[in-house]
Amino acid sequence: MVSSSTPLLSVIIPSFDQFEGLKRTITSLRRFDDIELVVIDGGSKDGSAQWLLENQDTISKLRIAPDKGIYDAMNKGIVQSSGQWLWFLGTGDVPTNDAVDAIIEKIKLDTESDLHAFSVELAPPLEPGVPPFYRPNFSSEIKWRNTLHHQGLVYRKSSIIDHKYDTRFKILADYHLNLKLWANGAACICHDRTVARVDSGGVSRTFNKRLYAEERLLKRDALGGGLNAMIQVVWTSMKYLNKQFASVLPKVGS
Repeated sequence: MVSSSTPLLSVIIPSFDQFEGLKRTITSLRRFDDIELVVIDGGSKDGSAQWLLENQDTISKLRIAPDKGIYDAMNKGIVQSSGQWLWFLGTGDVPTNDAVDAIIEKIKLDTESDLHAFSVELAPPLEPGVPPFYRPNFSSEIKWRNTLHHQGLVYRKSSIIDHKYDTRFKILADYHLNLKLWANGAACICHDRTVARVDSGGVSRTFNKRLYAEERLLKRDALGGGLNAMIQVVWTSMKYLNKQFASVLPKVGS
């Protein structure tokens, strides 16, 4: 791993009791010498912490200590990192073969953008209504749905260091951050290139009432209240019902 105090790209991995996925992700990144690898483990009890200590020569920065959840861990990763640009991967996620080179090619001469957005592939099993590829869109469409997948985002550190992830939101803090960046006029370049294969599962892919209640709250915070908030109540209720309908479609005619 790169030893420079000011690397171009830091890859941040939050981890907690996901031993096999953690090994898969870190192993997939070992061959890249031009990144800073930052691992934030919440004090895993499944063997992850011991394995990380045994392999810390391949990890640029390692923190093993209790945290307050994934977004708190990601915030700690932001603070720990030295890179000018930050890319977050979850345990079990792996970069595509050319991902790091493709990302560095896009960011190395960029002096203006706040973030770059890439496509990701979602590993099966897929939940009803979830596509196998997630392509980025940083337009007004983000007001209606989360159009950016966080494993496909590379942030300029200076653009998010003062904001980070709002840990009031336990499921969609990444959506909240991206929505605030859009509302504040951040500059994003979207690329039609897949950079990661994202492991299945995750709380944001559990389409229950709690998720949509949080979506309404984060949109009120990022976009304001009033008529817009009322519209979002109707919209998120429709989204919830649509997901419930999609979940029973395979059962029809069975």
